Amino acid sequence: MAAWLPVIKVVLPYLAPIVSAALPAFTKKKSESADPLVSQQIAELQEAVRTNNESVKALAKAMEESAKANDAAIRQARLVAGAAVAVAAASLVVALAAWFA
Repeated sequence: MAAWLPVIKVVLPYLAPIVSAALPAFTKKKSESADPLVSQQIAELQEAVRTNNESVKALAKAMEESAKANDAAIRQARLVAGAAVAVAAASLVVALAAWFA
């Protein structure tokens, strides 16, 4: 903590001018004659963002359902493969028993 103290003492005098110079860039400028075309474009962009948001949510839901369906299919395929291995092992045992009998 003591190592930061000199750095803070050096930076602190310059912090207020930096903030006061940068603050107007981040505040909303009030224009008295707002261009109706710009306002219309902003409204259209906001509507497009809302539409895209809904589309992304729908696609995410569809993707999640697809992933769940794929997981179920993989689970079923593993079960079938396990059963096939069990049948193959049983047939190997029967074949070896017949060979040595």
